[in-house]
Amino acid sequence: MSDTQRKRLKSAWPVVRVMLGLGLLAGVFALPALLAPDTAAPAIKLPIEALWAVVALGLARPRAVFETIRGVVAVWALLVGVLCAADVGVRTAFARVFDPVRDLGLVADGWRMLSGTLGVWPAASLLAGVLIAALAWLCAMLWGLGGIARLGHARTRFTLSIAGLGALCLVIAALPGARDLAPGFRSSASGYISARVAGIETALADRRAFERALPRDALAGIPADALLSRLAGVRVMVVFVESYGRSALDDPRYQDSTRKRLQRIEASLRAAGLSARSGWLDSPVVGGQSWLAHATLLSGLWVDNQNRYDRLIDSDRASLNRLFKHAGWSTVAAMPAITLAWPEAAWFGYDQVLAAADLGYRGEAFNWVTMPDQYTLSATERLTAAMPAPLMIETALISSHAPWTPIPEMVPWEAVGDGTIFTPQARRGDPPEVVWRDAERVRTQYRGAIDYSLAAVGSFMARHGDNTLFIVLGDHQPAPLITGAQASQAVPIHFVADDPELLSNLRSWPLTAGLIPGPHAPVVPMDEFRADFVRAMSAPLPEMPAND
Repeated sequence: MSDTQRKRLKSAWPVVRVMLGLGLLAGVFALPALLAPDTAAPAIKLPIEALWAVVALGLARPRAVFETIRGVVAVWALLVGVLCAADVGVRTAFARVFDPVRDLGLVADGWRMLSGTLGVWPAASLLAGVLIAALAWLCAMLWGLGGIARLGHARTRFTLSIAGLGALCLVIAALPGARDLAPGFRSSASGYISARVAGIETALADRRAFERALPRDALAGIPADALLSRLAGVRVMVVFVESYGRSALDDPRYQDSTRKRLQRIEASLRAAGLSARSGWLDSPVVGGQSWLAHATLLSGLWVDNQNRYDRLIDSDRASLNRLFKHAGWSTVAAMPAITLAWPEAAWFGYDQVLAAADLGYRGEAFNWVTMPDQYTLSATERLTAAMPAPLMIETALISSHAPWTPIPEMVPWEAVGDGTIFTPQARRGDPPEVVWRDAERVRTQYRGAIDYSLAAVGSFMARHGDNTLFIVLGDHQPAPLITGAQASQAVPIHFVADDPELLSNLRSWPLTAGLIPGPHAPVVPMDEFRADFVRAMSAPLPEMPAND
């Protein structure tokens, strides 16, 4: 290589370095458009923010000003990157965007889910890899942009050319119809951050609106002797089936299995003298945060975020459980997923909480799932047998919770015992980190898990349906990986009882006879259940205003 070539290479190197920094900066500013869930969002192929960042750095003097601007650009880009990563995670799990005010508490929940699905060390390795990659990107970008200070006389020409290109982009973006003619020149990274900042005020306004709704309870004035009087002496059992959404009945990948299972259950219920009615509810969540759906059903308020849940738990609003308690029922919660302290239980008003340790399971856990649903139901029946009647029991089953491996199998009810019979089942099959490498296999596992949970509930109802009203429903749809991004948020709800007259009280509801809801039946918001159910099951009441 000649001296002339070396000099040319040396003079060109700062430009190459700057282009590297600009490319990395442009890449992160392009993320909001690349990750946009719909085509209506502005797209970016040449982000204007990256161009003007280089312009500002090119004009900055002295060096201290240059370094300050470079730091601001890095922080801005890092903020965009972090929010985009959070959006990817939340959208994948819950089919919505990340909310910086309401979703900070999801970090711990996300780690528990990730480590429970992949294992602690694989999950830690994955997170470490992501952090190392992000740090490497940040360092490379800062180093690249730092090359602007070394451009010398070429610095002015480079800056002017970038400024001219940026000005051209702005002109094109301002033209009528530019969204269709030149979507690549439209900037959305700044708007992305602005929308998140505006979302903070939206979240605060939502909190204020929820606080105003909390004391407005149309059921508060029902006399105790009329409250739920049509259920006098009847045991009521509310059963949440994890991730049991409408897709399990309507999606071609799952509907044959689920519908055949429901038909078999329906036949067994008829043989046992039980009747069923079914419909659809609209859940406030997708993919997880089951407690928000539980709170929505039981409070009669739309609880779709953690802020609303926390405010509800601190309020005096009566849960459906408390209404049963006021009407003379003993109230029990059987919660196999509760493994830590659960102070929120005080708001629900249970007389007794049967957490995972209280249910007495001695078998091995099914990964994150502490015990199979058949055991939960068997233990709940055994442990509540001596409680004063009538009983209102709420349980949240978890065998159909991700990672859906291994899937339990039904055993004779007489053999359930302390659960050790399930240990061989818990030890078989591939671990989650193997199953989750193949999306199609994950869907197959989900189908099997839902089938098992329904089989357990159906068999239990046929055995223990005397003088009982069962309310069986899904808490939410599973994650978009299972349903697809455009799936509804509806979940099935089933009412099962041995007294047809009891179910006839629900005649004003859009319910279908049997266990398969009508495909065109209206979807009722889940927060309307509490008021509609209490009015239907209480003595004739004066007309009351709908809940705000």
